[in-house]
Amino acid sequence: MIWTVEAWRGVAAWLVVWAHWAPALGWVRPGETYAFVGVDIFFVLSGFVFGPALFRGIGSLGSYLVRRALRIYPAYALALLLYVLLAWRQDRPLLFLWEHVFFLHVQSREMAFYYNPAFWSLPSEVEYYALLPLLAWCTRRWQEHALLVFLSIALGLRLALLWASDGDPDSVWFIWAHHLPGTALEFFFGAAAWYLAQRTDCARVRWRRAVAGAAVGIATVFVYAGLHALQGDAHWHSSLLVAVTAAGFAWFLSATCNWQPETRWLRLAGWWAGRLSYAIYLLHMAWLVYLLWMRDRIGIEWSVATATLGLVASAALLHWGWEEPIRQWARRQR
Repeated sequence: MIWTVEAWRGVAAWLVVWAHWAPALGWVRPGETYAFVGVDIFFVLSGFVFGPALFRGIGSLGSYLVRRALRIYPAYALALLLYVLLAWRQDRPLLFLWEHVFFLHVQSREMAFYYNPAFWSLPSEVEYYALLPLLAWCTRRWQEHALLVFLSIALGLRLALLWASDGDPDSVWFIWAHHLPGTALEFFFGAAAWYLAQRTDCARVRWRRAVAGAAVGIATVFVYAGLHALQGDAHWHSSLLVAVTAAGFAWFLSATCNWQPETRWLRLAGWWAGRLSYAIYLLHMAWLVYLLWMRDRIGIEWSVATATLGLVASAALLHWGWEEPIRQWARRQR
């Protein structure tokens, strides 16, 4: 595991938490809703992590499929059960259940968001895992030329789908933009970041790359805030802006992935932020229900504090008691 990747996974998870909690609490100011870019950061990080597999091969196909399935599905299944129980307690009909069980739930906005809005991104991850063996075969033959082709196709698909949908959430093109055809660009940005990170550039070149990537990412936040102020809500063009942010982040990541802090507590914080990120991503909407229920009883500050502590504790329990044992077992399968 790479410390920088783990730390950024933690940052991405808490960005998504903010994107969902802050509007419900009325805390959002222009530009802060751009925290949803945390999902795209996750996609870039996934592309980076699978860079070695993309360029060097996945090894045994059976072992690869077992590891991928057991990495993402067990924690998701337990979280889905929790949200189904919450829906049942709230007397909501248990709609779209089988679609969620089989990762087929991104067929409409209502279906994707019905139990937990964060669930929408998981089919894209699974689709990338499924396609990776074929992509790896191509890349091993043609190396960086294949990656350039992948990036070009992904960019073309992103533009075509957004143009066809024009941001209409009921459009079939909008739905496909939230599957791998529309999200592949972020995964390939991550793969390109891994490829760049393998080059032996001097420290000055890496520093310039990091500054340029950070500048692009920060600039897009201000651009989004301006668009939000002018239009009153997130315009569909923000999806293109997200792609620019993802490109800047990938550029930054390629230059900084080998950095690790010297302070022990900061190193531990980064490692554990990454390890708990998936569980936090899955569980935070359940704790929002608690937060909203408690804020009129104990005050908003105490409800946020207890919800945050509860989220971290439940994420740790899910990770240590369920996710990590299964992951370790899967890694031993050859």
